[in-house]
Amino acid sequence: MSSAELVKHHEESEDSADTSLSMEMSALFAILFSLAESCYCPQSPFLPKSCPSYTPHAVQIRCVRPDQTSVTNTLHYLANGNAMLRFSWRKQEYVVPIMLLLKALVGASDLEIFEGIIMQDYENTFLIDRAELLLRSYKIYSLHTSDQCLDYLGDKFRVVLGLPEDWTNLDVGTWFVRKLVLVHIVSARDKFRMLLCVIGIWKYNHFDSRFTQVHAQEVVRDRVEDMLRR
Repeated sequence: MSSAELVKHHEESEDSADTSLSMEMSALFAILFSLAESCYCPQSPFLPKSCPSYTPHAVQIRCVRPDQTSVTNTLHYLANGNAMLRFSWRKQEYVVPIMLLLKALVGASDLEIFEGIIMQDYENTFLIDRAELLLRSYKIYSLHTSDQCLDYLGDKFRVVLGLPEDWTNLDVGTWFVRKLVLVHIVSARDKFRMLLCVIGIWKYNHFDSRFTQVHAQEVVRDRVEDMLRR
């Protein structure tokens, strides 16, 4: 960018185009980097007896709203390549397929989701296999647009959430993703990016007793830096 363009974007006029970040990407970095401090990988399985497809591996994120109330989102990795997001509402726990949330947030195409997960790491066959299995697992829903997914979520959680009866399913679904999914992030697009970052931890196929909260934070930081370099 020229000096005038840099000043217009609130950057130093001497900054070079190669090293300066746009305001939008700087804001995204701040949002995603702050999340990493609340990210860790528990080793305790979720419903291991009734849900044999659930592995012991998960990434748990404690998200804090501006009023300091919090919601904990846990991404569970399944043995069949799928992934589920778990959340708690009025002392009851629920799970939602992560692909359904990705589609609901921005109506992303399969290609956008695939590329967002592997982030040009085409030599990582393990990660590519997981991404392909994740996409295939979603075919049973036949939901393609954001509104269709939000309407579906609203229909399934209408009674559970206890929202006004005159709300449409679309309204309920929109409230659901805003109030219960990564609540510390406002933008649906940034929530989508953050979920892709967390899903991509599959790239580091080394979940074991040594994979601590510090490792999880480092992984998220690496994913954020990769995203900013793209």
